[in-house]
Amino acid sequence: MLRHPLLARSRWFRLTRRGWGVLVVAVLVAAAAVVTDRREGFVVAVFLVTLLVVAAVSVQVRRARLSVARRTPSDLLAVGERTDVVLDVRTESWDPSITRWRDRVPASFGEPPEGLADELAEASVAGVVRATYSIRPERRGEFPLGPLVVTREDPFGLVEAERSSDARNAVIVTPSVFPLVRSDLVQASGEGARHEHRMSNHPRVDELIAREYRSGDPMRRIHWRATARRGELMVRQEEQEIDPAVVLLFDTATASDGSRTASDAVFEHLVDLAASISTHVLAGGFRLTLVESVPRGTALSERFEPAQAADVLRRLALVTPTRPSTDAPDVAVVSREVLDRVGAPVPFVVLLAEIGVATARRLAPLVRLADPAIAFVPPGDGSVEGAGLLRAAGWIVGVADPRQAVPDIWNATVLVDRGEAGVR
Repeated sequence: MLRHPLLARSRWFRLTRRGWGVLVVAVLVAAAAVVTDRREGFVVAVFLVTLLVVAAVSVQVRRARLSVARRTPSDLLAVGERTDVVLDVRTESWDPSITRWRDRVPASFGEPPEGLADELAEASVAGVVRATYSIRPERRGEFPLGPLVVTREDPFGLVEAERSSDARNAVIVTPSVFPLVRSDLVQASGEGARHEHRMSNHPRVDELIAREYRSGDPMRRIHWRATARRGELMVRQEEQEIDPAVVLLFDTATASDGSRTASDAVFEHLVDLAASISTHVLAGGFRLTLVESVPRGTALSERFEPAQAADVLRRLALVTPTRPSTDAPDVAVVSREVLDRVGAPVPFVVLLAEIGVATARRLAPLVRLADPAIAFVPPGDGSVEGAGLLRAAGWIVGVADPRQAVPDIWNATVLVDRGEAGVR
């Protein structure tokens, strides 16, 4: 929640309907005075114009001393989900010259919330005027809420002016997340013995750690001394265990060889797919390493623990298509380094904004470091050759067609016969 003073920044005044009526009357009276040569008409016309000037000065000079605070359940909002915003306006005494209010919101959030000031004043408690309105973001990204704009009128209702604050609250709208079914392909490969890494071919005595027997452990590894001491089957653990891991590469770079690039609809579908896959694997207890071609100064790769799904969505909310740069690190090289550090084949999921031949050739050899290697590519003829190269190298290839729901794309890629998956 942020609170800011309402600043003295306003638009130039404008006449209300009543004010325009007074101005028209003044003009007509002045015209009639000229025609009839009646001095009294000039006096009335001057009086009416003077009244308008005084009213304009009054709305410009009077300053409302207010502080504005907005509260949302979280600074992370989700695309398509309705969220309530609580607007608190604090003041020592409500200014009766304030007649209307509205809070500026992005066009993708729906109609801007507005209302009559009298309704707020009636609901004020202890100097706090409160209003609640709903927003429903339709686009991901970072957006401002505010500023608050109040409309003030003079006591005669002739002139009004809008006064707004510089107070804004930044909110991040995360991509849509869809539930995905559990895939034995990813689950079994990712867990596989929880990616045990041998510490040494000849472990030292202090590296022999006994743990409880698990179904499937070979009998040759039973630690009989520890079993006798504990009264239950114990096995030698000569390996260091780490949590299961998944590496996800989101290559947002557009084509540099003139081939077809992803449309906005396809790119947004890829973002939704990345968000859904990320939250899916994190919910399954996997560690996720996200590799992304980002030119905005952030880390090219970042690791997330299972409890950090919100952090992944925050990063994906701000991702944008990028153009290839000779100075930017090669995401294929970075992915290879990440996979090498894991030390064992892990699920490697790649989402490509374009799939030119050059991109496919850089990624194809990484299949040897992955189990499995899955790629999602844009639909259309421009993806056929690159997808064919990946499939020939042993990749599982799916098509991120925006006409299909994200769960259907996932199911068609990881659950059906891999030989039937093609680029359409």
